Amino acid sequence: MSALTPQSLDDAIKRYLRSKSKGGPDSGTYQQAARTALTRWREWLSAEAVDRLEDPDDGARVMRRYAQHLTERVGEDELAASSAQTYYNIVSGFCSYCVRDGVLPSNPALRDRAREELPTDDSDGRQQFWDPETRDRFLRWIDDRAYEAIDADGRAARLEARDRAFVYLLAYSGVRGAEILRTSADEREGRQGLRWRNVTLPDPDADADSGTLRVFGKAQEWETTPLPRQAVFAVRQYYALLDEPSGEWPVFPTEHAPSKYRVARNALKTTHELAEDTIETLLEGTPIDRVLREYEITPPAVTVNGMRSHMQTLCEQADIDIDGEYLKLHGARRGLGDTVFRVDRGEAQDLLRHRSLQTTKDAYSHIAAEERAERVSDILDNSE
Repeated sequence: MSALTPQSLDDAIKRYLRSKSKGGPDSGTYQQAARTALTRWREWLSAEAVDRLEDPDDGARVMRRYAQHLTERVGEDELAASSAQTYYNIVSGFCSYCVRDGVLPSNPALRDRAREELPTDDSDGRQQFWDPETRDRFLRWIDDRAYEAIDADGRAARLEARDRAFVYLLAYSGVRGAEILRTSADEREGRQGLRWRNVTLPDPDADADSGTLRVFGKAQEWETTPLPRQAVFAVRQYYALLDEPSGEWPVFPTEHAPSKYRVARNALKTTHELAEDTIETLLEGTPIDRVLREYEITPPAVTVNGMRSHMQTLCEQADIDIDGEYLKLHGARRGLGDTVFRVDRGEAQDLLRHRSLQTTKDAYSHIAAEERAERVSDILDNSE
């Protein structure tokens, strides 16, 4: 049995895809899906520095980590749980092919300890959404918190203003968390957090009172989405407190000090070519945020996981929950979609940036079911 090295892995993937081109009428569709899934899996293996899979225990550990990676992408709203399972199953099918091809002794993707990390399919519709009453209670609390901090500390109340702008943006724009926050282990520009250059606020002296955001959407394309007037004031006030940040500055920078120090050290050394002892002296004697601004060093954006944890803390402080859970990031998008869908299906599709109206209808099938129940009830009442 030959070892499954990086080169032999690439060769095996090519053989597998060729074998899938010989099937029936649906083989082309599967081949394309398999190419996408295996290419991303191969990139993930490289990023994780995995270069061998033939040891059964090591292979199971790798596939367990891959399942965890897919679950994280679901949590960051990058994938649907059903898509994550499809990706994993394609990789598992490829591994079974490698067993038959004599390059793997067994399929590590079939091990229970690997598969148990996969996300559960959330297609049953039992997903959290922010209902209007809970949303409004949370917004009132986040408003009071920000106003109290601004009254007490003025421009120093940036964290409270940031949190307020973030919650308003979630509640009224329909963006996904991964579109405006930093996604771990994804270095693409559109996954490093929303930048101020991609935010268009209305001119206070103009008639327009709404703005726009430009985000890297789920379809891996740049998309423009509305910033309704309900969220504009919170974002504008937060921007004013930042004292005109550069266009490259993330809208929601991290408050994680080690991350800011790490970025500062690297930029001071490579861009500004300061000596190590000079850098350490500077960082010991100057607040890190001042260093970042004075040397025009862009801080990293807060991560999706970081903001998720922060939202949990905010909800605990506000004593607000939905069915015993904190208000989740994607629940805001679902709640907004629910509100708009009840008024205008097409508008909901545009707001949520779904390629197909059927996708929007599937996401809010419970509303259609409620409406059908009302109509049937009326028909039965009239017939009686």
